[in-house]
Amino acid sequence: MKRRSSRSTRGVRAQKDRGAVAVEFALVAPILLALVAGIVEFSHAYNLQISVTQAAREAAREMAIEDDQGAAALAAAAGAPGLSTGDFQYSFSPAACADGNNMTVTITYPAATLTGLFGSSVTVTGVGAMRCGG
Repeated sequence: MKRRSSRSTRGVRAQKDRGAVAVEFALVAPILLALVAGIVEFSHAYNLQISVTQAAREAAREMAIEDDQGAAALAAAAGAPGLSTGDFQYSFSPAACADGNNMTVTITYPAATLTGLFGSSVTVTGVGAMRCGG
């Protein structure tokens, strides 16, 4: 009976293991990449939400103090640095501020996604409310 050398058996086993690792990586890599892309998209959308909500708060505060929609739009632009404020769509409720009432400003902002894997755009809405006249 011939004896096999343990050296040749280890070499064949190592080659088979390398192939198995490559197949496992090929199966797991798309899932991991989709997970990372999802985290990036979620964090981008969350950052947009925070910025648009801050802009709406600033606009509501300006409306409560000055009762001027143009000044409120400028305050919203100042409250959201880094965003294209020309794309903001404003909604003022009520149209004019009376003492003791609440002014609510809603800003809608359409934005492109970063990766495009989960859609090409996202629309974010921010709402701010302040009591008129302090």
